[in-house]
Amino acid sequence: MSKINHPDYNLFLPSWKQIRAFKRGLNEDVSVYVQGVVSIPMTPQDYARNSEYKSRGVYTNFTASTVEALVGAVFRKPMTVELPTKLEHLLTNANGAGKSLEHVIKSTISNLTEVGRHGIFTDYGKQSKIVNYTAENIRDWETDEVGVLTKVMLITGSKKEKHLVIDSNGLYAVELYKDDEELPYQIIEPKKADGSRFDVIPFTFCGSVDNSPDVDSMPMYPIVNVSRGHYQDSCDLQDVSKYMVPTPWVTIPNKTWMDDMVPNGYEFGNGAVIPVPDGGQAGLIQASPNQMHSELMKDKEAQLIMIGARIIDNGGTEKTAYEAGMKYSSQNSMLDNLVGNTEQAMIKALEWCAEFDGVQGDITFKLNRDYFDKTLSAQDISAEIMLLDRGVKAMQDVRGTLRKVGNIDMDRTDEMIDDDAEISGAGL
Repeated sequence: MSKINHPDYNLFLPSWKQIRAFKRGLNEDVSVYVQGVVSIPMTPQDYARNSEYKSRGVYTNFTASTVEALVGAVFRKPMTVELPTKLEHLLTNANGAGKSLEHVIKSTISNLTEVGRHGIFTDYGKQSKIVNYTAENIRDWETDEVGVLTKVMLITGSKKEKHLVIDSNGLYAVELYKDDEELPYQIIEPKKADGSRFDVIPFTFCGSVDNSPDVDSMPMYPIVNVSRGHYQDSCDLQDVSKYMVPTPWVTIPNKTWMDDMVPNGYEFGNGAVIPVPDGGQAGLIQASPNQMHSELMKDKEAQLIMIGARIIDNGGTEKTAYEAGMKYSSQNSMLDNLVGNTEQAMIKALEWCAEFDGVQGDITFKLNRDYFDKTLSAQDISAEIMLLDRGVKAMQDVRGTLRKVGNIDMDRTDEMIDDDAEISGAGL
């Protein structure tokens, strides 16, 4: 097996791993990226101190909530898929291991949202299948002078690799490598239903910018970057609370007075009486109120909102669809690009499936692009009626607007509405 990774793979792999860790949200994963209170070199006590410091921090998983919100926005309405009958097996078992086509696509969108890179491989067993590969499992790739893939190296398991190549004859082949003394290497020449071979590798990258082999930007990295600082501030705040607890003090004249008056030592709390000598004093040592860490956390939450993190807004103010759309317009634009790239990649994969299976017929695949509710407020509807009354809009235009935002069911035609209106005596 090859030991060589693509230079860009080596460059971006640490960032991909960090994003995955912050998405999982486990303290032991996230804390690796947070600086402790003791710097190296460290003693065993220092390691224990740092571990304790990090474990008290409260990690808020902005990354996962944002990814889930974006993926949910795409699938808030069903995708449109029309396949020839002989390809319909993909709807329920797209990858050959029981995962539906929708599940494969959700995984693609999720990975693109996280790291901006994904791989879709069209393979063939008893039937054609579509297999996902994460960015971490695509360790090398090569292209010709016009950018067409000539080699892709995939990690398929522990000490197993699959190399998709264009051979010396200009045809597609698969090289399998594994740690097996009897069969360490195997080459397969996949064929289409008509017995011919592919002259391209049926593998496509899917990215946050485009579907070229180049590594694209990582949509979640800015959120992860700020989240790391937010968690660090939480660790600092909890550390201050732990080590600067209020401590009582009493002045005494000497040890003899202490032995006579308080032989068992002072007890504090729960109604205990605190003896104080003549002229003596008692008090409490406590840190002055300092909101620095809390303010830093709030500042970072504001930054997260600005860069698109989906944080629950309990402000209690009703937002119109326009305001909601403007608030997340940049995020929706990014999501729209991911959806478009996924559609292109999936259509290509489905067409390769058709070639594998020898299937003729049209293929339609579309994902939802309405990412948030667009219902009109009462004022918006009143404005539409006013435009109708003034002859600026026709009845058909107003109904068209109401259909787009869901106030009128898309399946209800003008004729159906007119018939119902005539019976009930209604207007619109």
